[in-house]
Amino acid sequence: MDAKEKVQEVLAIDDQPEYQEKIMFLCSTVISCALTGWCLLVLSLGYIKLPTRLFGIDIPPDQPRIDTTFAAGLLGNLLSSTFGISVGGNKKKKKEGENGGGGAMPMGGGYQTIVIKQPIELITRKPDVIRVDPITGKNVQNDGSLSV
Repeated sequence: MDAKEKVQEVLAIDDQPEYQEKIMFLCSTVISCALTGWCLLVLSLGYIKLPTRLFGIDIPPDQPRIDTTFAAGLLGNLLSSTFGISVGGNKKKKKEGENGGGGAMPMGGGYQTIVIKQPIELITRKPDVIRVDPITGKNVQNDGSLSV
């Protein structure tokens, strides 16, 4: 074996993983497309009523509805993982202050701040309560006197 044949053999071995990757990509794409087609067919059959006679086969007139839950879930996963298509997506966020949501602080009374660090370590702090005199609008100190 001369040097030229050795170089060709090494190059053939180096090309093999790329070729295998192409085959795997092609197989996975074909399987994903076939599964996507099957899911779309099952979902479509859930909404279609077949005729009473099809290809020489009698079909009962009271056809049960097909449960498409599995096909819909599989289709959503296939579209998102294989093709990068997001199903569902942008859900509307609640408006601030609606149904107690939106991160609004509770009105009146104190609240407690909790700080969480990694690894989880809870550090609590007594809430700062500020009392205000309703007549003068001045802050009331802990001893009950008004601040200046």
